[in-house]
Amino acid sequence: MAWLRDIDIWFADHVYPYHAQTRRYAISLVRQPDEAEELVQEAYARLFALSDWAAIANPHAFTMRIVRNLAIERFRRAEVVRLDQSAILHTLEIADQHPTPDVVAMDRSELDRVVSAMREMPPRMREALHLRRIEGLPPPEVAERMGICVSTVETHLNKALRLLMRTLNRQDARAKTEREFGWETRERRERS
Repeated sequence: MAWLRDIDIWFADHVYPYHAQTRRYAISLVRQPDEAEELVQEAYARLFALSDWAAIANPHAFTMRIVRNLAIERFRRAEVVRLDQSAILHTLEIADQHPTPDVVAMDRSELDRVVSAMREMPPRMREALHLRRIEGLPPPEVAERMGICVSTVETHLNKALRLLMRTLNRQDARAKTEREFGWETRERRERS
C-alpha cells in the first residue's frame, strides 16, 4: 500500500471510523440527509487541506466542530432559516467522549484491584477467567486450550467470579473500616 499517504492512514484510523456518528450529528443540525452528507464531505475536504493534521489531539471532536461551523455558515447565508434549526445550533454542543483524568485514575485503580484479586486465585481458575473474560474466547475454545470439558470451564468461571467478588467486597470493607477508623483517631487526637 505504498500509494497511501500518511494523511490517508491517519484519516482511516482516526476520523472515518466515526463517519456514521458524524453524519447523524450533521443530520441533527440540518435535518436533510443529502445536505448533511455534503456537510460531512466538506468537513473531510477541509481536514485534508490542513497542513498540521497530525497535531490534532482529538480528530473526531475536531471534525464535529468543523461540521457545526459549516452548518452555521450555511444558515447565515440562507435567506430563510427554520426556527427549530436555529435553536438546534445554539443548544447543541459536542461533548468530549474521552474520559476525564479522574475517571481514568479511578478505572486504573479498579483494574489494579481486579488484577490483584486475580493473582490470589488458583491458577486454573485464573486461566479460565482470563481466557473467557479478558481474551473473549467462547467456552468451547477455552475448554480446548485448557484441555478440559466445557462444563469444567463453566465451573471454574463460576468459582472464579464468586471468589473475585468476595475478594473485591473484602477489600472495599477493609478500606471503609480504615477510613472510619482514621476519622475516629483524628477526632480523639483533636479532643485531647
